[in-house]
Amino acid sequence: MKISGPKGPGPIPPPEPKVGEAPPGQVPSFREVLGAGRTEQAPPTNPVDKVTAGLRSGEITAPEAVESLIEAVVRQQLGQASSAVKEGLRAALRRMLEEDPMLADKMKLLRPDGGDES
Repeated sequence: MKISGPKGPGPIPPPEPKVGEAPPGQVPSFREVLGAGRTEQAPPTNPVDKVTAGLRSGEITAPEAVESLIEAVVRQQLGQASSAVKEGLRAALRRMLEEDPMLADKMKLLRPDGGDES
């Protein structure tokens, strides 16, 4: 007895394009579909993204970026708290940035000279 491959109807032909659809081979790429209708990049809404964009564009300096991020944390975490409580958090965050060795090293990288103290 000889065993042969499966017998079936043969290869399935590709579907016919519907009216208004692009024929196969002329389909836009995924990137083109995602970018369709976008003329301008939306401004960032996340405070970190805003600060990052400001730093990259040169609109703000590293110390201004740090202060903006501290303010964003205070706003997000304390909202309607008293000004004394908010100032306490600001002071604690600044102290951490100065005293924590890892954070201090990261802060040096934000400086225009790349942290060189010469």
